[in-house]
Amino acid sequence: MKIHFYKKFNQIAFSWLSIFTVLLFCLFTINSSYAQSLDDAKAAGLIGEKNDGFVGAVKQPADAKITSLIETINAKRQKAYQDIAGKQNVPVEQVGALAAEKIYKEAPAGTYLWQNGSWVKK
Repeated sequence: MKIHFYKKFNQIAFSWLSIFTVLLFCLFTINSSYAQSLDDAKAAGLIGEKNDGFVGAVKQPADAKITSLIETINAKRQKAYQDIAGKQNVPVEQVGALAAEKIYKEAPAGTYLWQNGSWVKK
């Protein structure tokens, strides 16, 4: 019985480790031109990180360029989250939430984060 528990625990732990590894790979392979634009928009306080793993416009209404950037980044993240969720047999929302936790922790000071229904500057 003990051996079965440890085997199952190791499978679950390895599964979550795999999710994080694939997630990080996907997040950091986003087209570098978009990443640079995203970094610039975040630094300017135009785009922030949401707690579902996606980005959003900090100031409304956002101009067309910012809206387009948000849509592009979110589409790439959605694809990455769906791929991971499919491989790990977990809900896409769970993958996004885990990604958000990681993003929030690593976000530099000055980044806007969505918390409790409003944007908060880290």
